[in-house]
Amino acid sequence: MHAIVGENGAGKSSLGKAIAGVYRMRGQIVLDEREVSFRSPREALRHGVALIHQEPQVFLDLEVAENVFAGNLPRTKRKTVDWTDCYRRTGALLDQLGARIDQRASVRGLSVAQRQMVELASALAHEARVWIFDETTAPLTPRETEDLFAVMRRLRDQGCAIAFISHHLHEVYAVSDRITVLRDGKSVFSSATNETSAAEVVRNMVGRDLPPRTVRSRKAFGPLLSVERLSGRGFTDVDLQVGKGEIIGIGGLVGAGRTELLSALFGVEPASAGRVLIEGEVVTVASPLQARGLGIALVPEDRVHDGLLIEQSIVFNSVLANLHNASRRGWIDRKEESRQALEKAGVLGLRFRSAVQPVKELSGGNQQKVVLAKWLLTNPRLLLLDEPTRGIDVGAKSEVHRIVRGLADEGMAVLVVSSDLPELLGLCDRILVMRQGRIAGEVDAQTATEEQVMTLATGGPRG
Repeated sequence: MHAIVGENGAGKSSLGKAIAGVYRMRGQIVLDEREVSFRSPREALRHGVALIHQEPQVFLDLEVAENVFAGNLPRTKRKTVDWTDCYRRTGALLDQLGARIDQRASVRGLSVAQRQMVELASALAHEARVWIFDETTAPLTPRETEDLFAVMRRLRDQGCAIAFISHHLHEVYAVSDRITVLRDGKSVFSSATNETSAAEVVRNMVGRDLPPRTVRSRKAFGPLLSVERLSGRGFTDVDLQVGKGEIIGIGGLVGAGRTELLSALFGVEPASAGRVLIEGEVVTVASPLQARGLGIALVPEDRVHDGLLIEQSIVFNSVLANLHNASRRGWIDRKEESRQALEKAGVLGLRFRSAVQPVKELSGGNQQKVVLAKWLLTNPRLLLLDEPTRGIDVGAKSEVHRIVRGLADEGMAVLVVSSDLPELLGLCDRILVMRQGRIAGEVDAQTATEEQVMTLATGGPRG
């Protein structure tokens, strides 16, 4: 099991896609002591090389069995589809993966983890021997991640070669035998996992030591957001306050109502009861447009679908929420648009080839920085961050944290939802923990432990 790590834009996913025939490449690929060259993913799969993506590549409106054997459906002697054999073989493949999924179910109704198992079953159907897992744990819960690791270990033990691309070093150290670090498109470090430390890997990823965790000096800027007995889809009777210059974290398990709370505060799905006050004044947040007018900005969890127009340019996406300030008499001022976008890009350390480059060509971390740039250009008073560093490497994560602290130091109120406990403890002033749609408790981030947060999140025994 060979882990491939590096900062966003280091070339990890590009390398995986080049090996799997998605991208054309120069150089050599040697498989079973023979040089090979793949012109397409289909050709790579025929040679037993499978690429498993972060977002499962499946046909949503087809059945599970149809997905597993897409383009390779078993046939009868009369050349018609042998559905009996198709369902039988699909069931056997899913059993091999330990996945309990109905072969006749529509893939659209499956969870992300189940769709991933369908993609794995399809690769098994093609007798894949080389597996490239590209950030496949990013959309999964901790339990689903452990299930995936169990599958990966079984494949390795059966003699398959596994390449595992990940930003999460704790996952890398949990499953890998070797680690290779990419930086700026080149291999800069490789070692057996048990012969190197996480600190050494990070130094090679970023080319420098990360700054130590710093304790923020708290400043009293006065209250900004107050929420009183707020209720909506997924949460009930929530009370909280965020002061100017304060970073408040919201912890909890998946399904605790954290994302739904932020969506209500931004007007995506307005609350059904309770009050929202900005600087002591009761306000109505019935839409994102109203929220923006009140100085509220939301960086959503799913940047691709909810935060960006990925076919459009970096410049266009950056000013999308601020077009009225980049236009004159109804016409977009291209120079002003570029000036604003490039100014924020420089502040955020955005890496790109051209300002008119489509956002879809950027790495996940750089895409997230474009979303941040878009909302920072609106000069918000309250910044809502939903899993702000999901899918971002340690170097980029450190940069995002620095930016958020800087915004808070200037007086901005920040509310952060994160499933990364070290992030909550290292970034925030206070942490509110949600359980089953309610605030279960509050801890001081500078003195709390991960165990205290998880105890509140799970309702487990204290002490």
